[in-house]
Amino acid sequence: MTNKLLVVDDEEGIREVLEITLTDAGYEVLTAENGFSGLDMVKTHKPEIVLTDIRMPGMDGMALLKTVKQTYPDIEVIMITGYGDANLAIDSLKIGAVDFISKPVNQDVLEIALKRANDRIRTREKLADHTRNLEILVAEKTRKLAESEKRYVQLFNESPAYITILDENLRIVESNNRFKDQFGDHPDMYCFQVRQQRKTPCDTCPVKETFADGHSHTAEMDVTLKDGRVRRFFIQTSAIPDDSGRIRHVMEMCTDITVIHQLQDHLAALGLHISSISHGIKGMLTGLDGGDYLIRAGLEKNDFQRISKGWDIIREKIAMIRQMVLNILYHSKDRTPDMQPESVFDFIQELVTTMDPRIDKAGIELILDTPKPSTDFHVIMDKTLLFGACLAILENAVDACISVANDRKKLTIHIQVAQTPDQVVFKIRDNGKGLDRQYRQKIFSLFYSDKGNKGTGLGLFIARRSVQLHQGEIHVDSVPGEFTEFTIAIPKKASDI
Repeated sequence: MTNKLLVVDDEEGIREVLEITLTDAGYEVLTAENGFSGLDMVKTHKPEIVLTDIRMPGMDGMALLKTVKQTYPDIEVIMITGYGDANLAIDSLKIGAVDFISKPVNQDVLEIALKRANDRIRTREKLADHTRNLEILVAEKTRKLAESEKRYVQLFNESPAYITILDENLRIVESNNRFKDQFGDHPDMYCFQVRQQRKTPCDTCPVKETFADGHSHTAEMDVTLKDGRVRRFFIQTSAIPDDSGRIRHVMEMCTDITVIHQLQDHLAALGLHISSISHGIKGMLTGLDGGDYLIRAGLEKNDFQRISKGWDIIREKIAMIRQMVLNILYHSKDRTPDMQPESVFDFIQELVTTMDPRIDKAGIELILDTPKPSTDFHVIMDKTLLFGACLAILENAVDACISVANDRKKLTIHIQVAQTPDQVVFKIRDNGKGLDRQYRQKIFSLFYSDKGNKGTGLGLFIARRSVQLHQGEIHVDSVPGEFTEFTIAIPKKASDI
């Protein structure tokens, strides 16, 4: 129930009757005899409802209505009209009156008008309460959101990863503290400029891939810090869509994996070194088998020249094993090739002599297209490295031929040596089982072998490494069921090895 109600009328009798009636209805009733007095009462007591006569001397009810609504729009005003004031009453509704009642005042009509006024007041109060509650809720949500945002910003900035937010042009629009510490604060700079000092984007950019398909992508790459140090980063991206689902930005999170990468390299180098040594010993044992074969054959035929040749091979392989053991004992860094001028004729003869026992036993015809003994054909090489590479290829050729020995075709291995003005080219070709395309693409990979348990996957990997140490190239060509041909090309005189 409304507490305060003001009655404004220039007729004292009407004021008294309304005061009694409204007081009985539970209102705190105030009265005024004209508009000016009524306006003063409004300013002083601020009633919730005003009942005012339309026609009064001085300030009439219409003027009072306008002034009250302009100053106190929440006060509800009910107009009291006399006969012939219908048009004014309607105009009062347009100005903001809640209702009008006619003289003489009917109590039922008055109650209806007061109910309408009270309904407006209650509705407004509920709306105000709802608004206040909503404001409190919004304020609380805003506070929590601000706290969450503060936490997320803290997590963003204090993350141990390097985080950037990039737009479609690969421009850095935001970065965390760790990124700024190591790369500097570069607003409106491109990621490839900041991290890699490039003028164009990287060829394989995970950020561009995420913009294209919306999925997360990963990559590894070397980056340069602001102090000039080069580090290895693992990069992962994540799309940041807007409300419509369009990807406006991409978050890129980078982790420094330099230490892990170095450890992997050290372990791989250690494993490769051990594997290289093991494979080298395997090749030398093959050479010892060749020397033993010549000695036994010489003893059977009383051929001292063959015995002497076999013993020379054995002594050389023993020396190579001794040197390899010394290399193991004193190894502290990668092996530097021992480049010396070597006779190509002697090199090929030693290679053939080493493999003769296996080739003869397999019934393979060996075809040589190599320099003659009298030819002064020398190449600067590390004989141990290059010999191991050619021996690994020749052993593979023998294995390839043996695998098709029951196909009743004549098995051959063709060794050819040629030279250009700048290079010496070694070719080893067999007519064994050949290689599928998928094998040709993987054949030089570490630990890859198509021999099952019979192969280590080291020979051709080490062969390529040995050729690369000579600044040379190695290639393979093959047709399944027909042939396989390896080509090694090395410069006659390698520079800066």
